[in-house]
Amino acid sequence: MVPSASAVPLSTPALWLTGIERGLMLAGLAIALGGLAGRGLSRQYKGERPAELPGPLALGGSLLGLAASAALLVTAVIGPGIAARLAQPPPSGLRSGGTAEIAAIEAALFALSAIAVRLRRTGLAAVLLSGVVVAEGIRSHPEGVIPVAGAFVTYCHLFPAVLWAGMLLYAVRAAMAWRNYPVAAQGIISLYATAAAWLFAIVVITGIISALVLVPIGSPGKLVTTAYGLFLIAKAVIVCVAAGLALAGRQWLRRHAEPDAGPALVTRLEVGALGAVLIITGILTVLTPPNT
Repeated sequence: MVPSASAVPLSTPALWLTGIERGLMLAGLAIALGGLAGRGLSRQYKGERPAELPGPLALGGSLLGLAASAALLVTAVIGPGIAARLAQPPPSGLRSGGTAEIAAIEAALFALSAIAVRLRRTGLAAVLLSGVVVAEGIRSHPEGVIPVAGAFVTYCHLFPAVLWAGMLLYAVRAAMAWRNYPVAAQGIISLYATAAAWLFAIVVITGIISALVLVPIGSPGKLVTTAYGLFLIAKAVIVCVAAGLALAGRQWLRRHAEPDAGPALVTRLEVGALGAVLIITGILTVLTPPNT
């Protein structure tokens, strides 16, 4: 493994460019895969439906993921040296960290997903989008530290994270579409809140496991003395904020049922918080963790 001294400085433009590209790719994945899951969950609403549920933004999310993955591929091809340094610790079996190879695979999966959505094969699209999660696990930091087990931890962390964010976005859209029918709108948000509680628990548990793998247990001070540690703390704080907003949203549901109200402001703010989490996650993927 490459020592942390070789970490790419934060002042390097390619680090921020690659991190933001990864964050946008994860956002596209959340919008597409989480949207499909959110539509499926919303169909479980048993009350009277005032109108058709809005369609998931699976096509738009897939295209966003495709664009971000293509940008990642171009960035890696133009600067293979910096791409290799941003992929530390390198996953076993992947030449130069596998940045370009994984980006190419993810771009293909997003493109095929977009085609499947256009052909109304949403089940196939969900499978293809799940393949992006698999690809991310293969090139993840934990996989570079603990082969196989690290990828599994990443799957268990990333999959519920993108579902949490994407399902929330869909639930807010559905609640806004049904805002003149508060009982139905709140029923959709309530369904999401129940699922989100389980997803949040999995995200927190797997996030802690991942942190224990990547940050030396004997050197907790590295959480506040390394760029990786500081961004990890920022991510944890925003996840807690999102959880607090979710709880506030549930309390609001119990007290309000006014027509045309739509979802609570705190629920809409939760969308922004989870979007920020995805962007920070993208940046974390290009920062060298201290346990390398």
